[in-house]
Amino acid sequence: MGVTVTLAQVGAACGRAPSAPTAPGHLTRTAAVRTFSSALDEAAVKATTKAQWVRIARDNTIVVLNSWDFGLIPLLKHANPRIQVWVYKDLSGVRSDDCATGNGECGTCTKDVTDSTFLSSGMGYCWVKRSHPDWLLRADGNGQPLQFQGYPQTWETDYGNRAYQRQWIRNVLADIRDHRWDGVEVDNALTIADAYGIAAKYPTNAAVQAATYSSLREVGPALQNAGVASVFNVGYATLFPGLWQRWLGPVQGLEQEFYLSYSTQPNAIGTAWSTYEDEISSCTGQHKSCWFHSGENSTGVTSQTREYALASYLLAADGQQVFAVGDITSGIWAPRWAPGAPVHPMIQTGAAWRRYFEGGIAVANPSRSRSIVSLGGSYLDDSGHLVSTITLGPASGVVLRASPGQAAANGVP
Repeated sequence: MGVTVTLAQVGAACGRAPSAPTAPGHLTRTAAVRTFSSALDEAAVKATTKAQWVRIARDNTIVVLNSWDFGLIPLLKHANPRIQVWVYKDLSGVRSDDCATGNGECGTCTKDVTDSTFLSSGMGYCWVKRSHPDWLLRADGNGQPLQFQGYPQTWETDYGNRAYQRQWIRNVLADIRDHRWDGVEVDNALTIADAYGIAAKYPTNAAVQAATYSSLREVGPALQNAGVASVFNVGYATLFPGLWQRWLGPVQGLEQEFYLSYSTQPNAIGTAWSTYEDEISSCTGQHKSCWFHSGENSTGVTSQTREYALASYLLAADGQQVFAVGDITSGIWAPRWAPGAPVHPMIQTGAAWRRYFEGGIAVANPSRSRSIVSLGGSYLDDSGHLVSTITLGPASGVVLRASPGQAAANGVP
């Protein structure tokens, strides 16, 4: 465990603290942690029971489904009338297993093969092969259509092509309107040339980023003008300083799929932690709604990862941001009580950071050393004990509930 608690107030432990994020989160009125879950694995969706869907709907703000699972919308809405159900769409690829055949495989797209009515992309693989084969990018070196490495049924498309972008918009909007989706999660807003294999047309990171940004500038406003909520999943954003902040401009929000962790353990401390916090602060500063998912999509994510991610998220987020850890079967990991509105931006305490809310306090230690943090008041731990000081191990965090009668801004300088 990364956290211990004591009743005595002591000073903060020494240790080099990460730099402060560039823009602390705005102080907005928020009652609880907004959460999302993505249910995109076909086998897992089929195995999920009605009772489980009811729990998922009641525990989340947003649930993301594949296009062909639109039939679950009434069930989710009945369980939670406030739930938003979004559809998943790939921005830069089409799938050759999205066909209306017995096995779902398109093969060579012979005349008797048609694309499925419901697609994970903006258009069908066979339609592209027949109507715009030039939209299938060629691999650098051999000139063959570029298959996604690790995803052999997905083929990279010319996401930087204006005609492709406009066709993608038309098709996705038609799906959204026909099935009354509340929004669209747009995947694979690429930033690096070798994410899935290098395309001859976009052989460098700079070329890929220029093509993707042109797509964001076309697709983002089009969806917003149509009244459709959207978020764009950007890979490897932390490798490129300023990219996240710039790409926020033309869209309603961005998604960080591996906030603080891409495995079962925390992976970001020190400067890396500050970079992720800057992403949240940029979203609050630009009044955008962004998504932050921590850990791999696995139930094996550790409790340390969950606690560290949630506490760090609360340090910078406002009521517009959305949070997730692990996969949809992990259950929602957030306070079952409402933290309430933040009453102050994050405050540095030695190597750690804290932030006060009407209903509690979030504390995170993103350093490599242990940190002892005085809370400035008494708070309830998970066992219901009053604590005034906590000891946080490296890369750890905690969210504590205010005790009865605790002043909202207790301890704030």
